Amino acid sequence: MAIDLDLFSSSNFRSTIQRYCNQLGWSINDINNSRAILKFSADSGNSQTLFIIRYDNTLEFSVPSGLKFYSLEDVPGWMSTMLLSRNSQFKLGFWCIEKISNQQVFSMMHNAEISLINVDYFRQVVLKLVNDCDEFEVSIARVLSQ
Repeated sequence: MAIDLDLFSSSNFRSTIQRYCNQLGWSINDINNSRAILKFSADSGNSQTLFIIRYDNTLEFSVPSGLKFYSLEDVPGWMSTMLLSRNSQFKLGFWCIEKISNQQVFSMMHNAEISLINVDYFRQVVLKLVNDCDEFEVSIARVLSQ
């Protein structure tokens, strides 16, 4: 069933995100008419930050990991290969490298057509991205500590 596009219009984006978060018991760190930031305490004890950005008919959900590199040449190939292979197992979300503050950052991302989003889909996407990013950071920390 398609959702009313007006739920996420620039004038309703804020109220829809606030309503969904209230229903789910989540707090919002920062919000405006086109972007929301939510912070989560993961099971590992890490803090994960989720960004939601509104584009024309799409919401972009993104959880940047703590792994940052100064250039693409600095990104270890084995990490990229591991994350690309994980992507093939996902129905929600994908790993990517995005430029944030002049650094290359592994991020777990999902782009969703606004017309498909309801509170249940919203919850599934957010929890999947936050949990997968946290699992990745924990596994990398284990590998690097050996």
